[in-house]
Amino acid sequence: MKPTLLIHCIVWALLPTLGWTANSGLSLKQRILMPGPLIEGHAKIEATCEECHSSFEKKELSKNCLNCHEDIAKDRKQQQGYHGISPSATASPCQSCHTDHEGRDADIIGLDPAIFKHNHTNFTLTGAHQALACDSCHHPNKKHRETKSTCFACHKQDDPHKRALGEQCNSCHDATQWQNQQDFDHDKTDFPLIGKHQQAPCLSCHVGERYTFEQTTCVSCHLAKDVHAGNNGTECDSCHSETAWDSIKFDHNKTEFPLRGGHINLPCRACHAPTQTDKSDTPQQCNACHKNDDPHFGRNGSKCNNCHSTKNWNTSLFEHNKDTDFTLTGKHKTLTCTACHVGAVEAPLPQDCFGCHRSDDIHQSEELQHCASCHNTQGWQSTSKFDHEFSHFPLIGMHAIVPCSNCHKNSHFTDTASACVSCHRSEDTHQESLGDQCALCHNPNDWGFWTFDHTKQTQFALDGAHKGLACSSCHSPHTSPKKTSDKCIDCHSEQDIHRGGFGDNCAQCHNTHHFSEIFLLDK
Repeated sequence: MKPTLLIHCIVWALLPTLGWTANSGLSLKQRILMPGPLIEGHAKIEATCEECHSSFEKKELSKNCLNCHEDIAKDRKQQQGYHGISPSATASPCQSCHTDHEGRDADIIGLDPAIFKHNHTNFTLTGAHQALACDSCHHPNKKHRETKSTCFACHKQDDPHKRALGEQCNSCHDATQWQNQQDFDHDKTDFPLIGKHQQAPCLSCHVGERYTFEQTTCVSCHLAKDVHAGNNGTECDSCHSETAWDSIKFDHNKTEFPLRGGHINLPCRACHAPTQTDKSDTPQQCNACHKNDDPHFGRNGSKCNNCHSTKNWNTSLFEHNKDTDFTLTGKHKTLTCTACHVGAVEAPLPQDCFGCHRSDDIHQSEELQHCASCHNTQGWQSTSKFDHEFSHFPLIGMHAIVPCSNCHKNSHFTDTASACVSCHRSEDTHQESLGDQCALCHNPNDWGFWTFDHTKQTQFALDGAHKGLACSSCHSPHTSPKKTSDKCIDCHSEQDIHRGGFGDNCAQCHNTHHFSEIFLLDK
């Protein structure tokens, strides 16, 4: 078989595989030279190659594409849309992205939603639009470029205003959230927003999407909140302002009753009844308003301002130290008036301590009713004023630091014993054998310190071996010291080797330094 015929046979055998049929309208030459079938959209011009290939130079190919696709050419010229904005689309020839002759079902658009940059279009995705799927806005049967980009085109069904505010949604809303409202310039309307009106939601005034009003006076909106029930008229702005409904700009100081102290922050209704039409009928005397607050129950009269001021009802102007003969000091300064003045203030009261503190007297003694001799007004428990030096028992030594209650049991003072043994009987190691004159030997500095001088205070001088002996060596615990014998033989009878042969006057031969020393024989 000839080569030419062989080639034709092979081509005709492959034509069905390439998507061409004998009825495609292509010449044999076209079928042999054409790289492959065109896409379905270009199928009608498949037989006229010159529609695209007026020249086989590649730079001419884009011109022919744009001659046919006029909308793309317009976008490039006006620098709009993807082909007029995207750097890769505006600078590259058409065939670099859209290669045909790939078959009827080939996708030569090559749009990948995952990597497509929407900011290269006329509609940059912002806010909630960024999370939307493509088919939320782009209908599958329409070109992407045909999708409308106005808010109202997509959100027509979401418009609660029913076109009452027009179709310029972005004048109030943004793409972050449909409920978010931008700063609509209400100042350009006939009702500029001032004070609290700036924070009020739109629907608080525009109920039912109503945006035109015959009246814009305060009372037209706030009639239901008028606590005066119309008694003060309809000129609300004479007292109120847009800053806050409760903020009153009425200057009460220009009336006959200037507001001072605690009156300044009172609401009007605290003094003026809501139904009171003529506010001048309000009484101006303290007692007229504060009768129920009067803790004196009228006993002190009606001239409250003699003691009280408008700054604070509990603050009294009355100066006890100047206006009475009883100066308040110490704890008395912080007492309330009623702590002492149970009845009327003018009623006389005792000024001595015992007159008020009789029930607090723990001494229960008529002799101790002069409380001020020990106590002071700094504190009932404070007794620093009492000077024990002027009593019959001055405190010296350890007695000076002993608490009062150690000696004065049950807060009794006048009958407290002052003898040492009355307090220290349990500490008497002599067991009363030396009597009750403890001070003869001991002193208040310490019970263990004693100053008894045996040589001066008795007729028996301690010398020699006697000098270091303990008292108990000679004095029996149960025997009075005065009954202790001063004879040697009475203590040393067991040491007498003479067995009484030389009598009982041991001092004739012996001395107190040592019993074995004999000084008589030395003579």
